[in-house]
Amino acid sequence: MWDVIEPTEGTGGPSLYDGRVLVAVVPTARDWERIQHEGWYRIPLARAPQRLGAEYLAFYHTKDGGELRWTISHYAAVRGFRLVRRRELVPDEPDHPRADDLYYRVELGALEPLPRPIPSLKLRRVTFIATTLRRLLSAHEINDLWEREAARDRLWRALQAREVPAERDYVVEDGASRRIVDLAVRCRRGIVAVDCEVPAEGATLREARTAWGRDGVLLRLGVGDISAALEACVEQVLAAIAACGGVAASGANGDGA
Repeated sequence: MWDVIEPTEGTGGPSLYDGRVLVAVVPTARDWERIQHEGWYRIPLARAPQRLGAEYLAFYHTKDGGELRWTISHYAAVRGFRLVRRRELVPDEPDHPRADDLYYRVELGALEPLPRPIPSLKLRRVTFIATTLRRLLSAHEINDLWEREAARDRLWRALQAREVPAERDYVVEDGASRRIVDLAVRCRRGIVAVDCEVPAEGATLREARTAWGRDGVLLRLGVGDISAALEACVEQVLAAIAACGGVAASGANGDGA
């Protein structure tokens, strides 16, 4: 009734490294034991990411992860998904408050160690990170896993939902210099531009104005921050728009364009 078997393992060749990876949190030592010895992982249906399909799971350890805490050190191929109730997954906890909640049971292949553990340098709270096997195998820290284009598109869609007419790949000219920014909003007093960067860098509005040398704001938002705290990033952009006089009327270029 609940079977949702769909992911398959890579078949070799260059496309293997473009396989989709979902980084998931290992909340307890008992969960890690299940992954290692029983070959499965659980995801509450209510908290599952919108795009659950992946060819691999990688595992991020929290403060309870012992010597593995705050790192990703292993991954495994996904063999399939089953949707079951928690009481079936954890039969020795029949009276748990979420015993009747639905969970995905993710069936796993062999656990593989990464070439090197991937640390979270800021000890950030991680939920799910969608990335690729290529990024996973080459990452030096967690910020390297987030995909810049995907983060930019998420931010753009969130701004569109707020009826903010952000433009992608916007060409900005400042005297003799010319550059392309990820997103831009034309305002009454210049341009609010956004660059999505890896790793995250926190330029203040004053620093951005000075560095840019124009009326307007250049915000540098880390792709990890966009993925983990999208609404907070949207609020930063909205605050910058307000500081620049609000969105320009349709057809206007803004004073600093």
